[in-house]
Amino acid sequence: MKPRHLTFIALIIFLAATVTACAGGATAATSWPGFVADDQNIYLAYNQHIYAIDLATGFEVWRFPGEPDNKITFYAAPSLTVNGQLIVGGYDHVLYSLNPETGAVIWTFSDAKDRFIASSLVHDSLIFAPNAGQKLFALNDQGRLRWTFESQGAHWAKPVTDPDCNCIYLPSMDHHIYSIDSETGRLNWQTDDLGGSIVGTPAYDPGGVLYSGTFAREVVAINAQNGAVLWRTPTDGWVWGGPVLVDGSLFLGDLNGTLYAINTQSGEINWKIQADGPISDSPLVTEDTIYFNTETGSIYAVGKDGSFVWPASKTLGGKLYSTPILADETLIVAPVGADALLYALDLNGNQKWTFIPSEN
Repeated sequence: MKPRHLTFIALIIFLAATVTACAGGATAATSWPGFVADDQNIYLAYNQHIYAIDLATGFEVWRFPGEPDNKITFYAAPSLTVNGQLIVGGYDHVLYSLNPETGAVIWTFSDAKDRFIASSLVHDSLIFAPNAGQKLFALNDQGRLRWTFESQGAHWAKPVTDPDCNCIYLPSMDHHIYSIDSETGRLNWQTDDLGGSIVGTPAYDPGGVLYSGTFAREVVAINAQNGAVLWRTPTDGWVWGGPVLVDGSLFLGDLNGTLYAINTQSGEINWKIQADGPISDSPLVTEDTIYFNTETGSIYAVGKDGSFVWPASKTLGGKLYSTPILADETLIVAPVGADALLYALDLNGNQKWTFIPSEN
């Protein structure tokens, strides 16, 4: 095993331990940040709070809960609904719906027996919430349970939807991807054992193909009609983040620090470049540029041909595990162990503002 894997794998082991540990101890579970943005705010889930941060200024708008509670810890990025809800799951086994303007609780769902580690998929008026307790919960937008689907492994990845078949695809740590009827929760099919856990959201091609990375050090293409594997492409390391599909190419990174561009038709690697540390989440792909982070705290910007847009990576300090987001021509990154929780950069990598929470 290469040394650059060791720190990240230690973190995975620690996170896995927190999944199975009982809640309510004196020590809060650790996590890395998850965040999402609308046209006004960034919503950051990290440790014991959800923060709403003004996109233009970096000022805090609200936080939930108002006072820290060591029984509540957040890891998954929140999800926004079309009818004005912010959905986020906690380590306390509770799924919360918050008002994005105020942070007030709209409703809670507390039937889960384990932690929410993955983001929820919001589609039409339904919320699909994966849980570490091997269950996927389907709720309506009032928080009422519609159905439950159970697999043989924990769910650490957000599902993906397929509007053409009224189904969703659920990746699991039990080495399978499941196709599930979105109205009833019935199983349509499941893949054979893919050889490794899947903790990144698959990419769906409307042409009827799913693409996923696995801990078996490969990327697989799957027939969305029946779950059959169409091709496999080896990678240098475990694939943690989901691939991004753009114009017939897949862009993804692995824990060896390699970023790949892969042809979706053949599975051939178009190009790959080497970064300075593990890539633990999906890249951000814009019209012209691919932005991605590494565990060493570096941010890279490359073109779709693999050429470097920035002459060198930008380093903020701390470690970067989460996908950067682009909002209002501003690049947002959330390091762990840095001076600030959020950094806002312009598209040349220059700092615009930082967010440091005030003490309660």
